[in-house]
Amino acid sequence: MPANSDVNDFGRTAFLLYLNFAIVLPIAAFQFGLLRVAVLVLFAAYLLVRIGSSRIAAIESRLLDLAPGLHALLLGAAPLAVFVVSLGSPNKVRIWEAMVVCALIGVLIWRSLTNGREAGTRFGRLGFGILLIALTVPALNLASGMLVPKLSDVATTTIDAVRVVGEGHNPYAAARLDPLGAVNAHAPGYGGYKYLPLMIGLHAPFVAVFGPMGVLVCNLAMIALLCAMVQATVRGPEARLIGLAVLLVTPELMESSLAMGFNDLPGTLLVLAAFLVSRGLDFRAALLSGLLLGCSVSCKLMPAAVAITLLFPPRHWLAYGLGVGMGLLPTLAF
Repeated sequence: MPANSDVNDFGRTAFLLYLNFAIVLPIAAFQFGLLRVAVLVLFAAYLLVRIGSSRIAAIESRLLDLAPGLHALLLGAAPLAVFVVSLGSPNKVRIWEAMVVCALIGVLIWRSLTNGREAGTRFGRLGFGILLIALTVPALNLASGMLVPKLSDVATTTIDAVRVVGEGHNPYAAARLDPLGAVNAHAPGYGGYKYLPLMIGLHAPFVAVFGPMGVLVCNLAMIALLCAMVQATVRGPEARLIGLAVLLVTPELMESSLAMGFNDLPGTLLVLAAFLVSRGLDFRAALLSGLLLGCSVSCKLMPAAVAITLLFPPRHWLAYGLGVGMGLLPTLAF
């Protein structure tokens, strides 16, 4: 968001961010069934209309100018409903997550309805306070994952794959490494490791030092890199604070990565880096972009399998293809 965006632009951004929070808060009522589908459809429809029609944006701007209270209602209603639902959850971390999200919503409602130099100064102080509170969400999830082991099969099979490679064997031929996968596929041949070799290589040093909890420590490092990417790419100190807070209090991300050990972050980070590098139009940018995407595929097929087609450069396709090929070498070796 540009530093000179007006108040309404800031508010519309906040609305999109927090409608997204309503989707990803890990609360059962919003994870499955018609309620989740309804929120997803609402969010997608609003986003498509908002991006695709300047006329709709102008009408929305007039409505918000006439009724700022409506704007506050849009910002807070859906996430507040999620917070109310969370109060019945036995998971105290989730209740705290919802409280932090609602606090952040309150700050953005206040900021979107306030203007002037004094407001900006007050937000600077308050923003850092909110960021410190946001840091409690990943901290609590990491503590939860380490104190009450709840590693998913994604994490445990990665740990076992590191062990199998250390013993000099092929994890993809280890039929008993993923018994659940073999059962689901009704074939013992599907009992090997399900992800690609760079995922094993990335986790190996963390598992060697920290044991099974190394998966969570690796994900903590990945989240720190995501925060650094926000700092490097978002313009304006206020927008950076908001971006970091949004990232840190996104419950689905923090719970899945820091409590359960899901391994989506390495491949996602590499794809984001490839998008940033691809802004350059020269041979080296195409080569490096392709290399990053190839390495992402060598961690996990998605999202890089789609991103490869999106970033294809017509002028330097040979360098791009060479980079992708270099990144795929570990996969070809296995």
